[in-house]
Amino acid sequence: MTTVEVRKLPTQVAVHLGRELIALAGEPGAVLPSEQEICTRYGVSRTVAREAMQLLAGLDLVRISSGRRMELRPPQEWNYLHPLLLDMLDPVEVRHLLVELHDVRLMIEPVVAARAACVIGPDQLHRLEATLEAMRALESEPDRYLERDLEFHAHICAVIGNRVLDRILHACRWLLMASRRVTNRLWDSLASVTDEHRAIYRALAAHDPQAAEAAMRAHLASNARAWSLPPEQIAAVLEPAAQSVRERVASSVDTPMRKGGSDEVIEADR
Repeated sequence: MTTVEVRKLPTQVAVHLGRELIALAGEPGAVLPSEQEICTRYGVSRTVAREAMQLLAGLDLVRISSGRRMELRPPQEWNYLHPLLLDMLDPVEVRHLLVELHDVRLMIEPVVAARAACVIGPDQLHRLEATLEAMRALESEPDRYLERDLEFHAHICAVIGNRVLDRILHACRWLLMASRRVTNRLWDSLASVTDEHRAIYRALAAHDPQAAEAAMRAHLASNARAWSLPPEQIAAVLEPAAQSVRERVASSVDTPMRKGGSDEVIEADR
């Protein structure tokens, strides 16, 4: 039996039900529970069941049609950038997603660094340098270092002023956070990571696009070592990362409901 943290009741139901539906993805013709069956199984009202189903539909996990049972959508259509879906996937699948995220970063960030080197101004360089100093001071505190690490890369992307890119990175923020937690926690020292960021900064300050692109690519290549480590070692880091995501989502999206609403915690088999 697993007890989930206190969240709004529809979210609790959606997470438990979502985990079960994901497990059915490889079973052709699987029959998904009806609204009434969800009510009976979890002891919730029809309103709560409907809200949970809508949450799953919002993740593109299921398709809802009036008067019919939910239909499970193909895995390639699921919204893998939503933190609630990350909470439903097993650690091995999350690891695969982080590897794919790394591939996307390799496609985008070196090019962004090169373009930023051509247009970056004194104020933007000052912000990057201040972030670097904060990173150096936090090398013994991986969780706090993570925030500055994300800030450094966000500053570089902001230099080129591309609103579409900004929204893409915003949509990926939960995956980026989980990825950084893995890479930042697996190294014996974060000093070398800070040095890699300083090499990027120096290339930007020199307005050298080729050097900026090469420095960013070298940094990402260094991070790639994390994904060649034994799966059990990565999973040991991913669970605290997943817990952090759950806490952030719970605090920013869900607030506990009073009984009669209800604030009871669901217990269900994983």
